[in-house]
Amino acid sequence: MYKNALQPSANFKKMARKSILAILLFVVTYLLLVSAAVVLTILSAYAGLMLIVAKPMVITIMLGGGLICFGVLILIFLVKFIFKVNKIDRSHLTQVTKAEQPALFKMIDEIVIAVGTDFPKKVYFSSEVNASVFYDSSFWSMFLPVRKNLHIGLGLMNTISIDELKAILAHEFGHFSQKSMRTGSYVYNVNQVIYNTLYDNEGYSHFAQQIANVSNYFAFFVVLAGKITGGIQFILKKIYDVVNLNHLALSREMEFHADTVAASIAGSDALITALHRLQLADYSLNNVFSYYNDKIKDKEKTNNIFPQQKFVMDFYASLQQIKTVHNLPIVSEEHYNKFNKSKLVLKDQWSSHPSTADRVTHLKQLNFPLKSYGSGIAIDLLVNKDEVLEEITKKLFDAIDYGDTPLISDLSKFEEGFFENQRQNAFHQLYNGYFDFRNPPHDLGADAFEKTTFTIALDVEDFFSDENLSLIYLHDGINEDLNLLKQIEDKTFDVKTFDYDGKRFTQDGCRDLISRLENESRDLEDQLKKLDIQIFEYFLSLSAEQGRKEEFVNFYGTYQAIHSLLEDQNNCHHKIAQATSFMHTRTAIETIEQQMHLVKNEESKFKEELLKLLANPLYSEQINEEDKKLIEKFTSSDYKYFAGGSYFNLQVDELFESIQLFVKIINVTNFKSKKKLLDFQVELVNVHRSKSISLIAD
Repeated sequence: MYKNALQPSANFKKMARKSILAILLFVVTYLLLVSAAVVLTILSAYAGLMLIVAKPMVITIMLGGGLICFGVLILIFLVKFIFKVNKIDRSHLTQVTKAEQPALFKMIDEIVIAVGTDFPKKVYFSSEVNASVFYDSSFWSMFLPVRKNLHIGLGLMNTISIDELKAILAHEFGHFSQKSMRTGSYVYNVNQVIYNTLYDNEGYSHFAQQIANVSNYFAFFVVLAGKITGGIQFILKKIYDVVNLNHLALSREMEFHADTVAASIAGSDALITALHRLQLADYSLNNVFSYYNDKIKDKEKTNNIFPQQKFVMDFYASLQQIKTVHNLPIVSEEHYNKFNKSKLVLKDQWSSHPSTADRVTHLKQLNFPLKSYGSGIAIDLLVNKDEVLEEITKKLFDAIDYGDTPLISDLSKFEEGFFENQRQNAFHQLYNGYFDFRNPPHDLGADAFEKTTFTIALDVEDFFSDENLSLIYLHDGINEDLNLLKQIEDKTFDVKTFDYDGKRFTQDGCRDLISRLENESRDLEDQLKKLDIQIFEYFLSLSAEQGRKEEFVNFYGTYQAIHSLLEDQNNCHHKIAQATSFMHTRTAIETIEQQMHLVKNEESKFKEELLKLLANPLYSEQINEEDKKLIEKFTSSDYKYFAGGSYFNLQVDELFESIQLFVKIINVTNFKSKKKLLDFQVELVNVHRSKSISLIAD
């Protein structure tokens, strides 16, 4: 390992000092508040006892008891964090031992020695595309040694090389290297203490409510204590913002430091290639989860989800023309940044992690050479690999009741089902992802279909080239930047300076940049609209050439008719979702009763839209008999949803089920009308190509 790799950088030390100063500010303020609370508790207890002694009767006992509780509640509020333990949920984890996995533990041993930290207390497997070090923490863990646990996701090991696994594990242990991370760990724990005091108050609120229920006298003092604790929270919130901002700044430095440790042990490229592939690996695993989610109704599951994750990852890599080396796709920096055309660079003060781009830049500057640990995919380190993967898969599916005879899907059956899903739910490769981001023109008049002469000299692939696709990414990037810049200009997003396209700007200089980007956005949208029309005319010409123009017009007409309704439907959904959002959270009874008037108002408009779906034959394909019965039952009912201080759960469930069904029907219908049009256009291209080949052969 390179000398001084474990030594914190100058910026790390600077952030650590600022964090410690912020904590000292909190400690001083906190001690003053506790001192005041102790004095207040003593005085209120003394006053309460004197009141009872002076004139013992029911009312004085209640008032005296209320006074005593008043002081005690404030003191408990300030010291409750001492008894709080932050436990990590381990229900999804499976412990593994050195005897079971000697090769993996050998790698961990070597990393621990190289980093100079302690061996993890326990090692766990999960299905995730992730690795982490964790421990149950409390106030006392700042003063007592706490051994950390290591969590390794098999979804990660299944999609990275052995060298990349070594780099990722070294990064995790780098967070706790003895020489550099004590300050960061201490700051983290103090931050947890402050957070608990400010926000984790459910148990305290329940305790205070129980006291208030004793009598109206006690309730008065509980309310009074609440006013004072609210004031304490206001003071601590101001300090917490300072502490938290400094903690987050330190956390970002800790990430860079852990990357330095990882690069020094495994090499810069090992971590860079892993960082670039993780998004694809996670996306692939989520695709498999989604597949089996949809199969629950058919009682279909699998014994081993991980070969299927690998298959999906390889499929998407091939689709996107990502090269494969040693059976793993190598996602280049260019491809990773393909969809992100933003030129706006902000230092996100509320982020705990630097961006992947910043981490990659840092690793490239380090330029530590690769220290190969061994060839192959990391999952191959496991002894009895298939048994381990099946055990973790079983844990995933055990939470679902599949009955006595579930259908077990192997890799071959999964591939068949996956390709069928792709056929039904993805647009043809011909379009190169173009229509994933744009819709065909939906505001064309009847005269657009009457055109008979065309001057298009492009091949179909030219329309959907990477160059044209980049226009969409650039347009989206500019619009995202515009949205942020407008927030900076009106000070919704508080940033003093920022970089755009390599130049420094201030908050006051936003207006000129916004005007420039608005012009660029309009120019790009004009280019894309012209391209959309060219694409439309190309397929119109093919349909006319093949005598299928009427079919083309019908597909297009259906698509336009459905799309024209979508905006009003989405507005209706947005309003009913917004009106009912309070029903998902704990809300005061008075507020619920007030909000119910708005719910009923939006409900009547929502019912009208549901009935329109039933009456419109364009949506009949997506409404089965069960859906129809639900819509008819809901639209004909006059539900109250809430009365007497309680929700009518069955009515509420039916409301939300109807909202979800509405969204599903309009979105699926719109998607399928678009897909039918695009699939028909592919047919036209295939016929055109077949004729061209025949002409050449003749």
